[in-house]
Amino acid sequence: MKRMRFLVAILIIWLFFFYNIERLSKPININRVAYIFVPIVAVLAIVVPRLRQVPLGVLLVVPVPIFLVLKAWLGYPIWGMAIPLTVTEICVIALTTVLARRLSNGLSEFESAIANITIGQAGKSPEPFSTGQGEMYREVRRARRHQRPLTLVAIGVEEESVQVALDRMVQEVQQAMMKQYVLSGVARTLCDELEDYNIIAQRNDHFLALLPEVAQEKLADLIEQLRKAVSEQVGVALQIGTASFPEDAVTFESLVEKAVEEMDPAYLVVTNMHHSSVLG
Repeated sequence: MKRMRFLVAILIIWLFFFYNIERLSKPININRVAYIFVPIVAVLAIVVPRLRQVPLGVLLVVPVPIFLVLKAWLGYPIWGMAIPLTVTEICVIALTTVLARRLSNGLSEFESAIANITIGQAGKSPEPFSTGQGEMYREVRRARRHQRPLTLVAIGVEEESVQVALDRMVQEVQQAMMKQYVLSGVARTLCDELEDYNIIAQRNDHFLALLPEVAQEKLADLIEQLRKAVSEQVGVALQIGTASFPEDAVTFESLVEKAVEEMDPAYLVVTNMHHSSVLG
């Protein structure tokens, strides 16, 4: 939010300076074409979502010939003695485009953040572990019965990367909402990257993904794919632990314990201490 306010303030100050430039410097005589063209460029760069996908270089170059044609068509000189003024106007258009583009990108990031926090992930989403573990149990029994490979992946988020991922858009959001934002983004990415027949469940602040027919030798590429996708789309680093049937364990509980311990060894220590205190 602070970054967006800063960009809005800079754009307003710049436009104020532009519309008063003739008062500050008498030799500069901006024509009415520029006075109309500059805000149009700024508005289009901000309100047209598709322009966010256009490379900035293209966005800087395309308006220039349009502006020059309009200026010449309306009878304003663009060559000869008018070249310094024309260059000044082109620079004004370029700087306005850059500022408007940065503001547009900030708005896009903010919209995505709000959508993730308030709406959550659309379409397929991980079930709570209490709901999804039944289906996971059945898959483990099937793999054991038919002697088929199966892998359970525990996926968590490195805590120190949460703040880094959110600094640019939701600095002022409470810590709980920040974590929920990240988990929501990770959940959506996992659903997009993994196959429909894979089973994904959220367990506390991490995810468990059961991957039928996936053997150990196939894990490296899959894990790298997940790390890259989450890093690009959410901006956080993953902690990942794996456990394969039958190499690492033959029961569902053992697979979960092995995968979670590999993901974060401290997690099981804290969990065991909690269980011990409850039993005591």
